[in-house]
Amino acid sequence: MPEDNPFVDDPDARDEIWAYGLRNVWRFSFDRETGELWAGDVGQNKYEEIDLIEKGGNYGWRIREGSHPYEHGREGKNLIDPIVDHGRRDTWSITGGYVYRGEALPDMVGAYIYGDFGSGRIWHLRYVDGQVTEHEEMPRVPLIASFGEDAAGEIYITSFDGKIYKLIDE
Repeated sequence: MPEDNPFVDDPDARDEIWAYGLRNVWRFSFDRETGELWAGDVGQNKYEEIDLIEKGGNYGWRIREGSHPYEHGREGKNLIDPIVDHGRRDTWSITGGYVYRGEALPDMVGAYIYGDFGSGRIWHLRYVDGQVTEHEEMPRVPLIASFGEDAAGEIYITSFDGKIYKLIDE
């Protein structure tokens, strides 16, 4: 284990744990410019979430789902709020993406792009100084399985329809 892991030598935790309270992350990615670690965390019944992962952070699963109480309103200490959470009217199974660092879409540089498997919806968001400053829907792609990034920072989307999609300027 790296010596800077937050729980190394903690008798109450496993050395390899970096963060906890995540339910079912479907895609982590590092922002190639800032090194920040982003995650799309699939919810249980009502909410999906996007998280910015912090060393030693507690994201609250089973106490809450997204930013909402889950198990009978139990309280937790030092829980880290999701950057964004979506209810079931928007999402069924969140798919984490990437912070865009390519050149083909200059207006998207620095935006985190992610989607939802069930609805095919894709969003981009900007998170600046602890606040979401922009959060907009983009064109849909059916059955989003995953996102990918090439060496130039361009983003691709794989789909269970058997296709690979590339984000382009329309």
